Amino acid sequence: LRGKYEYHPEDDASRFEVRNARLSVNGKLAKRSEYKLEVDLCDESQIKMKDAWVRILPFRTLRLSIGQQRMPFSIDAHRNPSEQFFANRSFIAKQVGDVRDVGFQVGYDFLHKNGRNILSLDAGIFNGSNLDNQITAWFSTPAYSARLQYFPVKGLAIIPNVQHQQIAERQASYTSFDIGTYFEQWGWHIEAEYLRKIYDHNAFDDCSSVSALTFYKQQIHKKHSFIEAISYLGRYDFMQDHSSGKNGFEEGTTHLALTDAERHRMTLGMTFSIRNPYFPTDLRLNYENYWYPHGGAKESERDKLVCELMIRF
Repeated sequence: LRGKYEYHPEDDASRFEVRNARLSVNGKLAKRSEYKLEVDLCDESQIKMKDAWVRILPFRTLRLSIGQQRMPFSIDAHRNPSEQFFANRSFIAKQVGDVRDVGFQVGYDFLHKNGRNILSLDAGIFNGSNLDNQITAWFSTPAYSARLQYFPVKGLAIIPNVQHQQIAERQASYTSFDIGTYFEQWGWHIEAEYLRKIYDHNAFDDCSSVSALTFYKQQIHKKHSFIEAISYLGRYDFMQDHSSGKNGFEEGTTHLALTDAERHRMTLGMTFSIRNPYFPTDLRLNYENYWYPHGGAKESERDKLVCELMIRF
């Protein structure tokens, strides 16, 4: 559950929001099978099915999954609301690289002799752009996605990705390439990710997006302290003009309509982790500073102060 308060200094306006009321059930049906069912009862005031898949594990760390699932792509886009570092997701995770679809996925983990995971590969084929209407999701050319996670040493990850997806009722498509890395040790987390989205047949100008963040988590060792840890966070992210394809084409053309205008954002914040061994609880305080080189700011995506309380149970 995530409850949020936002304040826009520019027009002295505030709002409260239930950002997520997400229910998730997952586990093992038998020794070699797993499942996950996840639905959000309030994803921006709408009920949305997120995940509904079943999986078998026929050999060691081999995973075969079928159903609705997140396409294996990106670092930040794979984080659930309870795992996010900031109150609002990066542009890569929200606008440019966040894709769920229905399909078949294969995964395999290559383990070091001491049991540490050194390489993970996940890849799959998917219906395409008919997530909300699977009855009409017949395809001759599938969407696909692949994600490689390489852990050369403890705490360091290098993650290249590729994705191809159909959009605009299959009248257009794109291919995205993404490379990300993070290092996590001694309370520090440093992360950078770059995404390039290339639209086929020049349906829209190619789009680049960047996310770079760091934070330091300071543990509070007093046993009876209400606060268990304090994190100090900073993030810069950027995206060029972007089209999701949901608005179709500009009238009388084969050029996709603009969904999101080019923008930059700097986010600074603190997260207070409440001492609760049973229900992880975070109080997130963020200030977001936006700037748009060519205008086009949306009402909800301007300079703002955000206060969010997240509880996972």
